[in-house]
Amino acid sequence: MPHFDTAEPQTVPEALLSFYCPLVAEVSPEADLLQERTLAWATRFDLAAGDPHRTAMWAQTGAAMTAFLLPHATGAVAEAFACYNAWAFGANDYIESTRPIADTIEVLGRWERTMRAPNSWPNSTTSMDLAQQDALLRIQEHLTPVQWERFIAGQSHWLCGMMWEVALRARDAPLSLNEYLASRLTCAGGTAAASYLDAVEGIELSEQEWAHPAVRAAAEVGMLAAALDNDRYSCLKELLQPVRKPNLFDAIRRERPNYSRDQVVTEGVALRDSFMTLYLRLRAQLLASAGEDLRRYLSGLDCFISGNLAYATAAARRYSPPGVVLTITQVDQPSDGNTAPVDIPTVASWWDQLDRPPGDGRGTGYAS
Repeated sequence: MPHFDTAEPQTVPEALLSFYCPLVAEVSPEADLLQERTLAWATRFDLAAGDPHRTAMWAQTGAAMTAFLLPHATGAVAEAFACYNAWAFGANDYIESTRPIADTIEVLGRWERTMRAPNSWPNSTTSMDLAQQDALLRIQEHLTPVQWERFIAGQSHWLCGMMWEVALRARDAPLSLNEYLASRLTCAGGTAAASYLDAVEGIELSEQEWAHPAVRAAAEVGMLAAALDNDRYSCLKELLQPVRKPNLFDAIRRERPNYSRDQVVTEGVALRDSFMTLYLRLRAQLLASAGEDLRRYLSGLDCFISGNLAYATAAARRYSPPGVVLTITQVDQPSDGNTAPVDIPTVASWWDQLDRPPGDGRGTGYAS
């Protein structure tokens, strides 16, 4: 890992916290109400089991992320998602604890089943189990069957990814860049993030459009760009945590052992910007012939990517080392103008989807 001196923020490379994102962020007009109601919900369930400070932090984060990343969610749907997101932040903290690995994976497995059958554990008395069940039942009440199925499929995929993350930590071996990006997309909830969008945007994207490789590539590359943004704005604080998570810079350093810290950061930012650039190209391609539902789906992706940075800016103090408040800036040009495909196997196929309109059924199993 390139060493960042958290006591001297002026030594942090400027590129680390300069984010290429020409998308305009939005914020829910119900943001304050979400904070109030999510905190009341989390407190009622004693979400962090006797730790009111942590309960409040999870609630505040879940509500803020909903307001910034899912700004088109309103009313009861927004409240249900904010409560669920508070629970999800608790789940993320759970795997970052020093609990035995077998115990952690067992709990993740139980939670994955709860996604598909919320009433699976009627005798459970743990705060996280009860809160998850309540949040899911509230969400299910307001979603259509199609919206619900897409949502829980994405969330289940995320929990399986967290099991993968736990296993990687147990192995405690450096990851290649290919391994890291593959695991990061899953562990960071890349698929899970897009699974909110039908419900949030009030649509049921047709199966033909939803499953089209260009649409899926846009969703994946956009969410990976957002996940790598998280790596960048949280890496300094995470250096101080008892359980260190691998990040993009670790993976680059493994493959470029002779690189300086600044070179590692430069390459990491350029890679993330190549993903952002590809997302924008795929988005423009899809919008050229998109119907209303696909337009709204892509708008939801835009909000998630831009909202992640708006959230990080608003919550900069939370992600800063002690005694420091990081400054996050957005820029309108990528750090590297190269648009060539990236030679990394797990993501290389995304570039193959350029210039393939949604009506093109090649490789999808349905007729064009």
